[in-house]
Amino acid sequence: MEYRTSRGLRGRRLSVQVDDMTKSKTYGGGRVCTVSGCETRLSTYNPSSICALHNGGWKDELKRPSRKQRPREEMTRYCSFEPCSREFVTSNPAKKYCSDACRMKAFQARAVAARQMGLGESLVRRAS
Repeated sequence: MEYRTSRGLRGRRLSVQVDDMTKSKTYGGGRVCTVSGCETRLSTYNPSSICALHNGGWKDELKRPSRKQRPREEMTRYCSFEPCSREFVTSNPAKKYCSDACRMKAFQARAVAARQMGLGESLVRRAS
């Protein structure tokens, strides 16, 4: 007789209880959806008497608007690149720059400033 429990737990009562806990509940094979005209075969693990198409659970997902579908209010901002500082309108709350050109120029300015700071630190000797 094969037990589904570990080797240290070989009692008869214990193995029967563990087998009952690990088995999935089944609802009979060969069942068909009860809606007239529907010939969908139901899973043996499906407790319902109708198929998922007629159950209507999928309709709830269609009613919920996604984040992209919700309209965002437009806001007026100023470009974060100081030489530009142009005013622009956007609906994206994370947008800082009026264009990709300003965004890239700001990045390049930050990179140059970081390099200059790095050169100044390399001249100072560090104790090791």
